[in-house]
Amino acid sequence: MRCLTWNLEWKLPTSGAGAIIREEIAQRNPDVMCITEAVISTLPQGHRIEANLDYGYDHDGSRRKVILWSRNLWEDVDTIGAEEMPTGRFASAVTQGIRFIGVCIPWRDAHVKTGKKNKKPWQEHLAYCAGLQGVIERYSRDRTPICVLGDFNQRIARLTQPAHVFDALLQAIPSSFRIITSGLKDSEGKNVIDHIVISDELHSEMTTTIPRFAPDGTRLSDHVGIASTISNKQ
Repeated sequence: MRCLTWNLEWKLPTSGAGAIIREEIAQRNPDVMCITEAVISTLPQGHRIEANLDYGYDHDGSRRKVILWSRNLWEDVDTIGAEEMPTGRFASAVTQGIRFIGVCIPWRDAHVKTGKKNKKPWQEHLAYCAGLQGVIERYSRDRTPICVLGDFNQRIARLTQPAHVFDALLQAIPSSFRIITSGLKDSEGKNVIDHIVISDELHSEMTTTIPRFAPDGTRLSDHVGIASTISNKQ
């Protein structure tokens, strides 16, 4: 199964960058995508699950922090995760026998200087990680293979983020899971902050990145995209 995750930095599908983004996605022909910080109409035809539209910032209703997309039907849909998690940043469902968990973990300054302006640095991030830990533990009991993907807003291995913040993220991910993007670098040699994580039942190969800039210099996003092929080990 070809998987793709990419933060699109709210690029409009009618813009030059939006057109190139759609081409980049089409060329990779994904079966499943987790697209973060996206305008809904950017995604191609398919089966779509949208996170709650309220992520704490004003917008016109066309934006979602997380959108899960699949060529095939979704089952057992969850757009809440856990009550303690910041809203509008989670979507999960099962397709082709795999549970996908799409995330957009709040960045360091979420609601610190913008938005609600009522949080401390990393506060929203840590709350999300704590809730995500319980969500993954709950779904792991179903013995359905799991793939967690999206914008984690942390580099793995740790770079400049506080040690306790990094530890909180790792605690959310079971030790038997594999972070297949750990150590993956972008074109500037920096570890990526968008990740794909798989449970022990799954195998991955051919993990690649999608550059932030098109060959003509057009800025597509402030994140690189991640594409990988995953399959059941059996």
